[in-house]
Amino acid sequence: MSNKLKYVMGLFFEKRESTKRTKPFILIGYLMRILMGLILILVIINDFNFNFIKYIILLLGIGSIIDGFESFLKKENKRHGFESIFWTLKS
Repeated sequence: MSNKLKYVMGLFFEKRESTKRTKPFILIGYLMRILMGLILILVIINDFNFNFIKYIILLLGIGSIIDGFESFLKKENKRHGFESIFWTLKS
């Protein structure tokens, strides 16, 4: 692989060390996934009313912020600032 390709891949994909998540963050993640599934069911029941989709996007943004907060607590070096702002402001 050329150096230029490695550089571009490094911009879009970061290497994550597999650190163990704490139980409160795992629980929050599961609850948010369940809530997103229920919202998707509501979308299907209400004839694909896309007003509910903004809540799913908001939950994805909150999940990204929580992931960034957890990595901050564990003192990991990750770039979540722009991602969190993007997902939260998108909705």
